[in-house]
This record gives sequence, C-alpha cells and structure tokens, in this order.
Amino acid sequence: MIDFIEQISPLQMIVALVVIAIIAHIALGFILKQITKHSDSTETQIDDHLINAIAAPLKLLIWYGWFYFSLAELTSEIQALTQILGYISITPVFILTWGILRLISSIENYMLDKEGSVDKDSVRLFTRLIKILFVFAIILGVAQYYGYAVSSILTLGGVGGIVVGFAAKDMLANVFGGLMIQMDKPFSTGDWIRTTDKSIEGVVEKIGWRMTRIRTFNKNPVYVPNGIFATIPIETPSRMTNRQIYEVIGIRYDDIAQMESIIKKVEALLASKDNIDQDQPCRVYFDLFNASSLDFVIWAFSSLTDAGKFKKFKGKLLLDIAQIIDDHGAEIAYPTQTLHIQKTE
Repeated sequence: MIDFIEQISPLQMIVALVVIAIIAHIALGFILKQITKHSDSTETQIDDHLINAIAAPLKLLIWYGWFYFSLAELTSEIQALTQILGYISITPVFILTWGILRLISSIENYMLDKEGSVDKDSVRLFTRLIKILFVFAIILGVAQYYGYAVSSILTLGGVGGIVVGFAAKDMLANVFGGLMIQMDKPFSTGDWIRTTDKSIEGVVEKIGWRMTRIRTFNKNPVYVPNGIFATIPIETPSRMTNRQIYEVIGIRYDDIAQMESIIKKVEALLASKDNIDQDQPCRVYFDLFNASSLDFVIWAFSSLTDAGKFKKFKGKLLLDIAQIIDDHGAEIAYPTQTLHIQKTE
C-alpha cells in the first residue's frame, strides 16, 4: 500500500484530495441537513442558530485541508512552498476563531430574538466585550507562536494605552459612560428620559459605545455623548409608578361658609375613584386667603401612568369638582377688583 502511494504523482494526489474534499463537503452538508431537520422539531431555537454558525467554518476547514495537503505534495518539486506551508499552518486557528465569533453572534441573536425580560443593550455590550477579549487573546497567542515576547507587547500596550488615554480622554469617558449605563441601568432602550432642566427629553432608541440616540417628541434625533450622563441628573418618567395631581382651586369670598362642606365632598369623590391610588397621600385642604379667592388644594396620586389616559381622567375629575362647587351654590373665583369711591363735598 505504501509503495502504491509512493508511485502516485503529486498531481494525481491533488486530484485524489479534491475528490476526498468534495465527498467530505457533501457528507458534512448531508449531516448538517439531518441535524437541522431534527432541530426544527424542537421548541428551542438556539440549536438552529448554533448549526448555522458552525456550518460555514467546518466547510472552510475541509477546503483548507485540501489546499494545505496539496501544497505539501508539491514541496518535493517546489522547495519555496515549504516556507509558505509554515505561514499557513496557523490558518486553522483563524478559521476556528471565526467559527467561535459566529457562535457568540448566534447566541447574541438568540437572546435578542427571545421574548422576555432580557436586557438587549446588556446582551449587545457583553457579547461585544467577549468578542474583543477573545480576539485579543488569539492575537497574543499567535504572536507567541511566531516568537514574539508577549510580555513586551503587553508592556508596550500599557505605555501606548496611557498616551492614547490622555489624547482621547473624552472618547474614553464616553465609552466608560456607556458601560456605567449598562451596569447601573438608569434607563434602557425604549425608556422616556429627560434631564432635570428639560434640555434633553425623548425616547431612548439606541445606547451605543460612545453615544446614545434619543428621539425627541417632535421626532428629531438627538445624539448625546455617554459621558454627559455621568455629570447630569436624569429622570426616567417611563418608570414612574404614579402621576401626581396637584391643583389649586379658588372660590369666591362670598362662599366661605360652603368651604368646609366642599372640601369634604371632594375628599369623598377622591376616595370613590378607582384610578386614585389610596395607598399614596391624598389630601384636600383650605390653603390661602388669596387676593380675590379662597384657595383650597387637591393633592393626590393617580395609578394611571399613560399620559393620554391620565389627562382624560384628570379632566373628568376636575369637571366633577366643578359640579360639587356648583351644587353648593358656590362659584369658582376669577380675578376681580373692588373700587371704593369716596364722595367729597
């Protein structure tokens, strides 16, 4: 058998390797197809993502094997190919790296497509970090394989990192700001946020490495560097548990006798409303002798957080309060002035 192989010319061996590669390619495709059919019958979708991720790298490995062994057959006639073989012998590492990166991306897509409480921004961030660290480790391993001192590379990288850090401190501040957003979770994609001075307000569309894209309520996109969020207070109204009702209503001075009864009726009205959160403070009280009115305050919290539903509920509530005032024969005050004219003889 060995003598027979030795009698085969390099060209014949290359042709034989092509046939073997084609058979292996077809066999691999058939096996993956059968596995895919089986995985389609399962409830989970992660196996489909994993199969799609590894299919292309495995097929590429088959053809790399054909290319490598074909060159090896030709080295006896072309000595220069020996050096080329030495360089491409590390290629399977890059193919496997590509395959692992595809696996990580497949897991990321599965997590993003999965319904539930998965934080998609965190998934994207951590998969990207894993990819970067993995590629960095592969680069160091390849450098070590070719005889470079990894410790020197790391030392040079540390010095270079300090220089780059001073030159790009704003960019690094934004990157670390993005990391803090992912870790502390002051807001997520889809949240309505605003600064306390309301200079920035809108819905978060994307949290990137360097900046966050916010869609304002007039539909304009605003791109905010992530470093800013570490220096200014941020409100997240979309996470509110209640909406506050705070109204000051004034009646005429002529209706002071009805004030106590009106307050009791308004208190009973608030207590009867399902959309008033009774676990939160709910107060109605006479507050002020104003210039042209007697003011009483309504302070309560609604369990409705949707802006449209809350506005409709609040409008109906105010009309009910106006009806209570009218039922008592009182009137809501408006600014008036009394002019006293003194007659002189």
